[in-house]
Amino acid sequence: RICGDEIDGGTMTIQKAIQLLCSSDDKYQAMGAYYLQHTCFQDESAKQEVYRLGGIAKLVELLRSTNQNVQRAAAGALRNLVFKNPTNKIETRRQNGIRECVSLLRRTGNTEIQKQLTGLLWNLSSTDELKEELIQEALPVLTDCVIIPFSGWSDGSCNRTREIIDPEVFFNATGCLRNLSSADMGRQTMRNYPGLIDSVMTYSQNCVASNRPDDKSMENCICILHNLSYRLDAEVPNKYTQLNHMARSVYMDKTLTGCFNSRSGKMENDEYGVPLPEEDFKPKGPGWLYHSDAIRTYLSLMDQSKKDATLEACAGALQNLTASRGLMSNAMSQLIGLKEKGLPRIARLLQSNSSDVVRSGASLLSNMSRHPVLHKTMAHQVLPDVSRLLSFQSANTNSYGEIMTSACYTLRNLIMSNPHLGKSYLTSNMLNNVVSLCRN
Repeated sequence: RICGDEIDGGTMTIQKAIQLLCSSDDKYQAMGAYYLQHTCFQDESAKQEVYRLGGIAKLVELLRSTNQNVQRAAAGALRNLVFKNPTNKIETRRQNGIRECVSLLRRTGNTEIQKQLTGLLWNLSSTDELKEELIQEALPVLTDCVIIPFSGWSDGSCNRTREIIDPEVFFNATGCLRNLSSADMGRQTMRNYPGLIDSVMTYSQNCVASNRPDDKSMENCICILHNLSYRLDAEVPNKYTQLNHMARSVYMDKTLTGCFNSRSGKMENDEYGVPLPEEDFKPKGPGWLYHSDAIRTYLSLMDQSKKDATLEACAGALQNLTASRGLMSNAMSQLIGLKEKGLPRIARLLQSNSSDVVRSGASLLSNMSRHPVLHKTMAHQVLPDVSRLLSFQSANTNSYGEIMTSACYTLRNLIMSNPHLGKSYLTSNMLNNVVSLCRN
């Protein structure tokens, strides 16, 4: 079916296929490209031979073809050629493949071609050397032509309907942006790109509302939000920035009597009477990342999702929001633990079979335990699970050290705030394990 009547499929080789790419006949070009797509999917060594014979340059050139069958075949071949192959990824970029791919994606309405192009961009985005160009070239078209129209979010300026975009195209596009959001430049650029955060958040909330917590693209969306929440307090000016300065000024005025005041450092944990700002009724862009609606979405997913990666990303986003030492961390911790009553859901993460999920949950509780206003509630709701965690002696995961560190820190803070309550959780197993950790 790939090769047609004129070509004997049994005698087709990679070299012959690459020769067909140079044919003036669209049909033969497609035959050669489809053969390379099929062969590179089945045989890892075929990728090296295509590179050696200069096939990547010819496939990139075919992305400019006016024949949709040729476009689809060439994009599919490149997608398989670069999968887990850094050499072919770099070569594709060198042959201007990223720009040609993005150009074709912007102008095509063919769903099958869109699937191959977005899959190609996703595969390319896992290599750090390509992320800067992908952020510049691919981010705008993926957001404007895929993410926004499919998500259901609109600011009134988008005239494309959701039905035009195939779910697999959206899945591939969110996978690409998930990779790009892990880069410093990508994180900064994506926060500021109009409609991107709004669309990803809207899609996530719609999935939660319709009881689709493990929708195919949900993991990618939550991971994007997780990455964009990283260092948010330091990198994005927000309403807490000014409040932190106000609090420090008030605090310094009260403590100028000595450089070594015994209360130094306490400002990081207490609010000092500075009122927390009211939330925006309709958040936009980065404002979504620390809004109570976002926190509610993460906590709902912790209840509903069965996917470890989604659970880890939800806890990771909340961990990022509580990581700083300022008022934002205090406010987010109160919002999570007191207003939204999220502590039992976080504590359940500590019982997961995934060490990554446990690590994220333990780190989040560690952050929240810095704030005395939560100590009483946390002591009642999370001490059993944290102490149980410290009773385990298994060190067979890479996360073991981080998990134990977070658990020790949380337990220390909570027991110091309520020694009487803490006594009931000081089992011999836990104490022996803590002693063993100290000796080790």
